[in-house]
Amino acid sequence: MKIAIVVMRYGEEIVGGAEYHARMIAEHLNNYCQVNVLTTCAKSYHTWANEYDNENEEVIKNIRILRFKNSKTRKVNNVLAIEEKIFGNLAHTKKDELDWINENGPNCPELIKYIEDHYDDYKAFIFFTFRYYTSYYGINAAKGKAYLVPEAENDPALNLSTTQEIFQNVNGILYNVPEERKLILNRVPFSEKEKKWDIIGCGISTSLPKQDQVLKIQQLNNYILYLGRIEGSKGCYQMFDYYLKLVEEDPSVPELVLAGSTSIPVPKHEKINFIGFIEESYKGSLLTNANFLIMPSPYESLSLVTLESLAYGVPVLVNGDCDVLKGHCLRSNAGLWYQNYDEFKECISFLINNKNITSGMGELGKRYINKNYSWDSVEKKYLDIFDN
Repeated sequence: MKIAIVVMRYGEEIVGGAEYHARMIAEHLNNYCQVNVLTTCAKSYHTWANEYDNENEEVIKNIRILRFKNSKTRKVNNVLAIEEKIFGNLAHTKKDELDWINENGPNCPELIKYIEDHYDDYKAFIFFTFRYYTSYYGINAAKGKAYLVPEAENDPALNLSTTQEIFQNVNGILYNVPEERKLILNRVPFSEKEKKWDIIGCGISTSLPKQDQVLKIQQLNNYILYLGRIEGSKGCYQMFDYYLKLVEEDPSVPELVLAGSTSIPVPKHEKINFIGFIEESYKGSLLTNANFLIMPSPYESLSLVTLESLAYGVPVLVNGDCDVLKGHCLRSNAGLWYQNYDEFKECISFLINNKNITSGMGELGKRYINKNYSWDSVEKKYLDIFDN
């Protein structure tokens, strides 16, 4: 059986949630069938500029990677101008929506032509995220064999007629969490009864950190951890505001350690420790030694880092405005959520001052991951979808 994973960017240095999710699924499905990845030459999701070489096929962990050049770069101002028109105006046309898809990109007609030309070579094409050029045109080209991992957040693009087309044209939908499925069914008019579908998400693995990693991380002591891209859309501005206010009121609060790439300024403060991008192998050490993980994002479709924290037995504090994150907390009993500063303050106080309870929360988090996000379970669900 030969399967194609279609995703906007691909590579071990690509840390975006959807792209990382796609890479993990590709690597694990490759144990059961031949997996090819169809992707673009882009590294940056801001511009989709062609940075990877597509002259020679690349093999990463025994997976064949086929890269195709984008025909143009993404111009943010053009995208925003069209979004203002189509997201806030019910009277817009389908042409307006197609203009947005073409501008938002990654505009890669060569990839779509490959799907058309090699349709018979694959049993299935799995598309990651619903809102990009590669999914809209690719699903049309792969009709009859197309499956979608929507990665849907509370997004105005869910209201578009082109989004309705995507969900109408796929064979199957592989949701991440119940909240994502509910959101899509409430916003997108299509018949789910005609589709194969399941709530799957992504498998989560843990590994014991090496001793040199432990020694390095032990230099960090008594901290709250933020792990991931540091940007406004992830709720980081509000997190900084709340944390700095809290430190002013209570200087004994543990320091805030930030690990990841940043696209916004990190406040200069003695209790905010920005350590930058870290290798994947250090993630377990950082999580294991943290008091808890904070995830302030108001928009998530799964949040792999939240699940990884639970897998390591580390409680989480999340933005309660995100139904997906709140759902993880409710189902696992391994996290708390806040929706304003006072709740933020009280949750942090509780997590810091009730070690016996947080230890129990950590064990509940591990059980939640073992039950819902083990690789054995995720792999079986994917294979069942295709076998049926």
